[in-house]
Amino acid sequence: MRRLARTGVRIELFLTVREGETTTNYDQSSADFEFCFLSVEDIGELVQLDPQTGAEELREWFKSGKLCFGARTGEALVAKTWCDLDTFNYPPNYRMLADDEAYLYAASTHPDHRGKNLAPKMRSACYEALRKMGRHRFYSYTDYFNTPARRFKKKLGAREQALRIHIDLFGKWSKTMTLRKFRHDRAN
Repeated sequence: MRRLARTGVRIELFLTVREGETTTNYDQSSADFEFCFLSVEDIGELVQLDPQTGAEELREWFKSGKLCFGARTGEALVAKTWCDLDTFNYPPNYRMLADDEAYLYAASTHPDHRGKNLAPKMRSACYEALRKMGRHRFYSYTDYFNTPARRFKKKLGAREQALRIHIDLFGKWSKTMTLRKFRHDRAN
């Protein structure tokens, strides 16, 4: 797909995911970590944690009302996830959100803290914080081939709702289609 992208043909296979419907066994009360919403003052640490997103873009995210939820150990920021309360802002799946929905995206964990179940603990704490704000339905997307992200969300009891494909030809024509919708029995 990378070779195709170099020619101007972009194909993205992704899953839309519903999160936070089931309770998890991740205890967020930990002497090691503090879970909290972050602010503009944390932009320097956010850029250090995830340098793919620059300080100016993060300022814009905060300015537009997006929330950032993080995990700290001592004074250090070691994990974060972003929350959009207005839109499911992933372009191939863009849509406005209802008053009780949130779109979760751009999660990352410092390499020294990966493999310790920090990300699921943080995400569970984020669900709880958002519920206190009246948000009870949480959505995200996952690249179909991103096995670690899919495994992470499965640990949280997330449910893949649909397999979708986005095709962009030379920036002149694009289309997103649903390839498959997944049915889930709530009793399971």
